[in-house]
Amino acid sequence: MNAMLMSKSAINDHGITIRLLRQRLLTEMDIDDTTRELLAYIIYNEPITLYRISKNTRFAISTVYKKAKRMLQYGLIRPLNISDTNSERGIYVSTVKGLLVCLALNCVDDESIIFSKLCQKWHLRSYCCQRIMKIISVLPALMSIDSGIMRMIDDPKTVMMMILEHRDQLKSLVRYDLLNDVINMAMHYLISRLIIDGGIITKSSILIGNDKFVISIGLDGNAYVYMCTLCGKSCIGMQFSVNYHDCVLLHEIKKLRNNSSILE
Repeated sequence: MNAMLMSKSAINDHGITIRLLRQRLLTEMDIDDTTRELLAYIIYNEPITLYRISKNTRFAISTVYKKAKRMLQYGLIRPLNISDTNSERGIYVSTVKGLLVCLALNCVDDESIIFSKLCQKWHLRSYCCQRIMKIISVLPALMSIDSGIMRMIDDPKTVMMMILEHRDQLKSLVRYDLLNDVINMAMHYLISRLIIDGGIITKSSILIGNDKFVISIGLDGNAYVYMCTLCGKSCIGMQFSVNYHDCVLLHEIKKLRNNSSILE
């Protein structure tokens, strides 16, 4: 019985997310059935040329070119090579925005294709569909707070940082358990990227933090800030000395590690 209730709840949440995405994404777009069909075809077959689309579908090259130009203007597709923008033989792929619009319009039969491609474009290959859906579920609320997110939606690092930066505002817009899961995912992603991109946690350091900051502290008393949103600066990926007494982070560290000799 509980499993059935959870399943119904998940379905309802998904339906609400799709409806909210549609409201947020499509207000300034004029997407007809032809554009919708061509967007779906590109998603299924990308990377692909406009010439190949015309050859393999019922649409004339002039129609494909016209609709592709509109999709480019909306940011739903992009050329792999910027010089190919006005070429019918240029190679095109969908964008994250294009995938989200396709999801909102229900233009593919299998939504897992959308989630899989989002994983690829967001470099989240280890994430399952459920995790991706949770991130998507927060986007309508995030767009209502900061519409500028759509200009940076292709950059997963920016998306994750914005989730953390606006988490206090999101609390009144997103269900607690969902937001908590997404915040944890955002923190995990940012820390993972910092480690991959050059941030290092050595064996002689400790990793501490909470939902507002994550740092590693070395035996020399210096710290590396992976992420901190305690104040308006929203620091990420920087060195920090625990001898710097004016920083709010130092007081939080002392609260968590007041018995540690590192901070004495």
